[in-house]
Amino acid sequence: MADEKIVILGGGSPFVPSLMYVMLENKEVLEGSEVCLMDINPKRLPLLTKLGEELSKRTGVKMRFTWTTDAKKALDGATFVMPSYRIGGEKHMRYDFEIPTKHGICGDETAGPGGTFMAQCTIPATVEYCRMMEDLCPNAWAISYVNPTNFVADAVRRETRVRFIALCDCFAGFAMSFLPHVLDMPPFERRYTDNPDIKPRAIGINHCTWLVDLLVNGEDGYPLLEEKFKEKTGKSLSPVDDFRLRLLETYGYFNVCPSHCRMYWEHDEVLAERRALMEREKKRVSSALGWTSKAWKFIEEMVAGAPYEDHPDQYCFYLHHSRHVVGIMVSIIANEGREWGGINFPNDGAITNLPNDAIVEGHCIVDKRGLTPIVTGDLPKPFLGLTLHLLNWQKLTVDAALSGDKNLLYQAILACPYVHDMKAAKKIMEELLAAHAEFMPQFK
Repeated sequence: MADEKIVILGGGSPFVPSLMYVMLENKEVLEGSEVCLMDINPKRLPLLTKLGEELSKRTGVKMRFTWTTDAKKALDGATFVMPSYRIGGEKHMRYDFEIPTKHGICGDETAGPGGTFMAQCTIPATVEYCRMMEDLCPNAWAISYVNPTNFVADAVRRETRVRFIALCDCFAGFAMSFLPHVLDMPPFERRYTDNPDIKPRAIGINHCTWLVDLLVNGEDGYPLLEEKFKEKTGKSLSPVDDFRLRLLETYGYFNVCPSHCRMYWEHDEVLAERRALMEREKKRVSSALGWTSKAWKFIEEMVAGAPYEDHPDQYCFYLHHSRHVVGIMVSIIANEGREWGGINFPNDGAITNLPNDAIVEGHCIVDKRGLTPIVTGDLPKPFLGLTLHLLNWQKLTVDAALSGDKNLLYQAILACPYVHDMKAAKKIMEELLAAHAEFMPQFK
């Protein structure tokens, strides 16, 4: 029986049901653990706690579920902490999307001015939680999906001694779902990012990573992937798939997360799409956090007995996110020595043509010691300049978040590769400073 105390910071997150499901799926390692849901807003916590109890009862797994709005109470004695929050919620996510778009600059919560400002809001809160961990659970591991993940990892590395593992689920979705579907290799929802029959490796920095190696049943799988992808997409390509295909034809590499980096190559086209989206009542943005009425209704149905597998086709219920974060936790507890991708970590030579102090995204062996990065060689030359540019933007953004220096903040916005207008950048900065003021104490 395990004796873990697993704390979910942001325990009202729409991803909590899938986290519960996967923890129960790993009963051999996690049975007997306590799962504590902590959120500053208690509204959803009682029902989600009840859901955990119902799923535990239904599966016959002994696991205790608790909730609190007191972060110190939650973190006291924790062995694993999962930061899973969006500072300011949906309202402030809209600001990061809408204000730059209004002034002719693309972006979202991890890219462009919106990414810079999400970091300004997320970094102070995350550093504060990590300092609580230093006092209350100094040996705990934090396994974080909080965005922008590479910026947050850099700040935590600079400011604290917490054992912090920063993840991105783009690679998890690519490896555990996208590749099996494209290659026609069931099961189509895998439990690991590295499987015996499909072994992908992707490197770069967060939301700009490239598939540099693929083994399918021990053989080079890249030609098969290219053939199958072209066959499946055919002539009816979505804008993102069309972009992915053109990148492949131009550079010879698959981009893992093209929806985020498309604006680096096709800024004006993406901007036009986003302006049109705003005119359609911003439907996509309003549902991005997952708490649609349909999702909430299904959680109530699960508490009443509905099987998880009947969930509506919504992103927050897909299991690859949770199998990624919980799988890494299990690899630490069980000392598995398993390879995982989609991890953000200090480079230290893993990607040989990027700076050693850069936060990069790639692959690690995970065991009881934590992360051992896998040396993967050079990032392909065509992507080196853009990646170094993005790393400089990241560093300046974190400098601003930690210092509260508004001039550094302006420099950080201008450092983003597709910010091309100083006057627009200044207006965006002033409006986002006002919009997010309550969550950015460093600028007061």
